[in-house]
Amino acid sequence: MDGCERMKNRKGRVKVQKKVQKNNFFSNPWRIAFLTVIALIIGAFLFIGSRIFTSRTTYDPSQPKVELKGEPAVQIKMKKEQVNRLVTYYFKDFINDSDVDLHFVLENNALVQGTFPILGHNTKFYLYFEPYVINDGNVQLRAKELSIGTLNVPISAVMNYMTHSIDFPNWIDVDSKQNMITLHLDQFALKNGMSVKANKINLIDDQISFDLYLPK
Repeated sequence: MDGCERMKNRKGRVKVQKKVQKNNFFSNPWRIAFLTVIALIIGAFLFIGSRIFTSRTTYDPSQPKVELKGEPAVQIKMKKEQVNRLVTYYFKDFINDSDVDLHFVLENNALVQGTFPILGHNTKFYLYFEPYVINDGNVQLRAKELSIGTLNVPISAVMNYMTHSIDFPNWIDVDSKQNMITLHLDQFALKNGMSVKANKINLIDDQISFDLYLPK
């Protein structure tokens, strides 16, 4: 056998060995399972990442505002405990349709508590807001502190996750860039047609009041 034939045989054996190695790799169930797990982990990170780092809003600024007629029909004064019961009841309408565990509580601050996915585990978070009544009678909740164990997670990440997980009403504007939630009460009406305007929110002294307006 001359040198050329030996070279051809050697190349042929190399090709056969590579083909056998390739077939052996994909015929190993453990390797296939490993690749599947890696693919699932990457997919989960991409899915969660899209919810954390991209903003979403259901607020419609073009929605017509409610026109208030004359003087308020009545002024309602409430305590934090009363507001908490009212908010808990109202939240059921859109929280129960989502897969997120979220609660809103008024204490010395407005507190949103829930769970946040980190490395495949749901971790509890506590997001504290300072509430303000602005000139048009709407309410702004300005995020000031986030507690999520010892982890350093930006407030915007949790707020982005909230907007992707909950279908907020179109009069609630969650602005993750400004770390702020605005309740556009001038775009909201009760089922009986009455309108609401915030008058005062003082959580330290437990003084909360709203004006109610009759339908126009």
